[in-house]
Amino acid sequence: MARPLRVAGEKKLWYPELGIRFSPSSNSVPLYPSLDMPRFVQTASEGNDIRNDFTNEQFGYCANAVMEQDLATLATTRHDAIPQPSKNSTSTNPQIPLQRPTTTINQESENSQGTEVSKRNPEGDPEIVEPPLTPLSFNISPSLFYAARAAKAGSSESFWSHTMYQRTSDQGAVEKVKVHYCTSKHTTEQVCRKHFFGEAVLGFDLEWFPYASRSSGTRENVSLIQIASPGRIGLFHVAMFAKGEDDLVAPALRTIMEDPNVSKVGVHIQGDCTRMKNYLGVQVQGVFELSHLYKQVKYTAAKTPKLINKVTVALSTQVHDILKLPLFKGDVVRSSNWMKRLDYKQILYAASDAYAGIQLYHVLDSKRKRLNPCPPRPHHAELGLPIPVVESEPKPEEEAGHLSDSSFSSFGSELETELLALPLIPAKPPVRDARILVAEKKAAEYRKSKTSGVSAPPTSLRAYFVWHSNLDLNPEAVAQLLRDPPLKTNTVVSYILEAIVSEKMTYDKGRLKSEVLPLLDQRAMKVGNAAVPFFI
Repeated sequence: MARPLRVAGEKKLWYPELGIRFSPSSNSVPLYPSLDMPRFVQTASEGNDIRNDFTNEQFGYCANAVMEQDLATLATTRHDAIPQPSKNSTSTNPQIPLQRPTTTINQESENSQGTEVSKRNPEGDPEIVEPPLTPLSFNISPSLFYAARAAKAGSSESFWSHTMYQRTSDQGAVEKVKVHYCTSKHTTEQVCRKHFFGEAVLGFDLEWFPYASRSSGTRENVSLIQIASPGRIGLFHVAMFAKGEDDLVAPALRTIMEDPNVSKVGVHIQGDCTRMKNYLGVQVQGVFELSHLYKQVKYTAAKTPKLINKVTVALSTQVHDILKLPLFKGDVVRSSNWMKRLDYKQILYAASDAYAGIQLYHVLDSKRKRLNPCPPRPHHAELGLPIPVVESEPKPEEEAGHLSDSSFSSFGSELETELLALPLIPAKPPVRDARILVAEKKAAEYRKSKTSGVSAPPTSLRAYFVWHSNLDLNPEAVAQLLRDPPLKTNTVVSYILEAIVSEKMTYDKGRLKSEVLPLLDQRAMKVGNAAVPFFI
């Protein structure tokens, strides 16, 4: 007797989609709300045309020429959490237009008409936490926000999601954030041109096959590209594009990614951009690391600017801290197979990751603009420039030139009055040396001009350009110029040599032998420095 392909019950080990599973199935409640499949399928575009009417649709499924087969596969995907329509329910045949459910009530209306949702936080603190708001038209629904905060920690209702965001149209209709799931290069081109051109800031993220290696193909290493604007999310499933495509990047998407005037925001974003370059040939510009803005805002407000650095902070940490709700980062979804057609859990996961970036950016940037003094926005990461830092204004009693009333006890009244009338001169922020600014600009231009990777870090390039461009500065003077208290001279020497060796920078042999090489650590000279023979 032939062995059945599926084992009934909870202990089945074989899954056609994922292979052999060695851990028991989870009996927990699904971490995402179940999807109304007839409504989901109804949002498909017909043929190669993109639907114009997304007014009340949460998902825009952008199909290609094999749309019918795709939709049938999606509608019949077996998953325990997907409700199966009954025989008497509306047909899911993509050729027959489906009627929109007439009894659908969103959670917003339920909460507004029913019992008021508690506004306490999950820890039971009576302090009310306000929902994070931005100048954007799409903001989080207060009732959904408070319901999530009041939900049991770890439950599906407690997590942050892009589905909580909405706006009210001029006609009074509530509009949700739209998701465009595109499985062809053609529909990707249409969606990018129609919905994402002209956006100044976009959330950006990638997903790839969890077992991909450097030698794996392009589709394994860049399986899904996600971008998000305030009102729409694009999921471009590169792994599903037609076989035989020489270039998997739609021209409009390439234009967006390579435009330095469009900020692509995310966490650990430079790693994603490296994948785009190595496997798709896309030189991403306008790369904005959210961790830089997060630390700038957090530590400037706390008056501890010395803690600002470029060490990245996890996306889930930033969402919990800034958006006030936990972000679902389930390993089962994150490590799932992104090479096959996405199920609705993967769509929700991928869409939320990209949308978290755009919302975090606008909430943080609004906080930055309210700081006093207000620091400039952090630079794009590819420029390699430091995060702008401003010192907080000193308190009046600490300001230079301030004299308290008690200081005049030994003075006559006329002199006291005259001194009190003098204007107070606030302490000016330190002015950076012009030679350092010029060197940083040259370093940024050099990094931008290189088509291949740059081995020398920005600090080494900056030290090199300061030394090379100023004949009157030796390494010791450069160390004093770069920082107060000054850097160690050996550190500056190592920076200069690293730039010369790794980037083959030009140098004056006479200056190098007289100013730089004599300052090398004597222990390194005795052991034998591989770089020394290069200069001698």
